[in-house]
Amino acid sequence: MRATRALLVDRIDRVRREGLTVKDLDNQAYLFRAALSELRAEQTARSRNESATIRSATAALRREVDRLDVKMKEDLGSLKHDIQMELDTRKNESKAQLKQQTIAIEEVLNKAIITLSDLRANMEEVKWNNMRQAVAALGAFVLSIVIGMELYTFRQPKPPPPPAVLKERSPPNGEAVSQVS
Repeated sequence: MRATRALLVDRIDRVRREGLTVKDLDNQAYLFRAALSELRAEQTARSRNESATIRSATAALRREVDRLDVKMKEDLGSLKHDIQMELDTRKNESKAQLKQQTIAIEEVLNKAIITLSDLRANMEEVKWNNMRQAVAALGAFVLSIVIGMELYTFRQPKPPPPPAVLKERSPPNGEAVSQVS
């Protein structure tokens, strides 16, 4: 028993030396709570700082987005204006080109009409010349025939008057005998 008691005393001393007292435990609990409070404060400060940083970054991004939106709208307006000007220019060019083509077609048409009119005038002139020549040739032909007949009758000697022949009676069958020498 003595040995047990010695062992027990030895162990109790050891526990008292190495063991913690209530005061030590209270001190340790206080230190733990203080460290926990400090960690909480640090965490709160860190999250506030991070949220402020995030807010400022978000605000900067919003400003950048707004600036880009304004720039994009200006660029789109400028592009729209440029496209409209390009379309108007192309439309005016095509109108001018169409007008030039129309003028060229009208010039060709006018030249063709003038050429046709000249050809018709030439045809009429040739027709009238042919008619004049035909009338002149026909007149000359008729005149030559008339002159020829006049000359023919003028050149021909007048035949002697026919001798007086006694008229005989004609036979009943209708044959007449004439004695002409």
